[in-house]
Amino acid sequence: MPVELPVEIAPSFEEYQKAAEKWHRVFVKVPVLSAKDTTKYMTGLPGCRTNQHIGTAESKAQFYPYVANKRGNSNTKITFETLEIFFGSMIHDFVPNDEVQTILGENAAVMGDGMSKSEIAKLVIAGVMESAGEELALAIPTAVRQDNGDTTMDLFNGHVTVIESAITDGKVSVAKKNLVQLSEQITVENVVDTIKTIEFGLDQRLRKQERFLYCDPHIIDLYNEGYLLTHPAVPYNEKYEQNYVEGSNRRMTFAPLDGLAGTDIMWIAPKKNVIYGYDGMSDAEKCEVKQFQPDTLTLNAKMFFGAGFRTFDYRFIKVIKLAQ
Repeated sequence: MPVELPVEIAPSFEEYQKAAEKWHRVFVKVPVLSAKDTTKYMTGLPGCRTNQHIGTAESKAQFYPYVANKRGNSNTKITFETLEIFFGSMIHDFVPNDEVQTILGENAAVMGDGMSKSEIAKLVIAGVMESAGEELALAIPTAVRQDNGDTTMDLFNGHVTVIESAITDGKVSVAKKNLVQLSEQITVENVVDTIKTIEFGLDQRLRKQERFLYCDPHIIDLYNEGYLLTHPAVPYNEKYEQNYVEGSNRRMTFAPLDGLAGTDIMWIAPKKNVIYGYDGMSDAEKCEVKQFQPDTLTLNAKMFFGAGFRTFDYRFIKVIKLAQ
């Protein structure tokens, strides 16, 4: 049972309100910063409050032997992808006493002694926003926008949702060389050869780049087990856990995303091509504390967010559709 904090330690509603007002620019950034287990494999675009149209240029321009007055052909093609940005809000009721003890532990009364009430209020609000970031981390790969939704999974379209839409629209296909459809399920016996075959089949321009294999963490477990089976001489405690895909010259690193657990999609891309957009700069994002009930406070926060890709050009991405 939570222990009531001493009056001299427990922040009042006014202290929470002042902390939210003073540090609101910091607090609105906490969810994105707290989602780092996912976002560390991606490129963030700050200052996004509306949809972003991102262009990629492709040209076959080349040098040739000099000929006076020879005219060239215009063969530059620019394609655009839209990074959809959505506006979200959070209304979270919390009992301050409970939150303080969650953050400071069972000895909150002792730990809080010596801390100002404003510092404790700041810690509590940051803790609530951090928990929102943990949910954001899980949602980034697989969220599906639902206008009337009430969870982070409903706020925006995650990367898998964007990929599935691109497959439906024909932007991603075997014919466009940016899709591989596996005919067999990945198992511990075939995982090493399967991923190596995919690696060898990438466009050479993609193979030359530092890139990630974004996948269900279970795929990496299978790979480690499969690698041990195919390389029995490897010392267990030295190289059992393989961070790189064999045959990639250490250029393809595993990116395990908890949000991809149980999905049938994984993809290979450089970090710069896997993007997310957020604001983090304007006053449109807010963090406020209000009181509507005697012992409960309400945290009201607003933020912008979206996820997607710069391009589906096969030089920068390969989507793998798993067999079920």
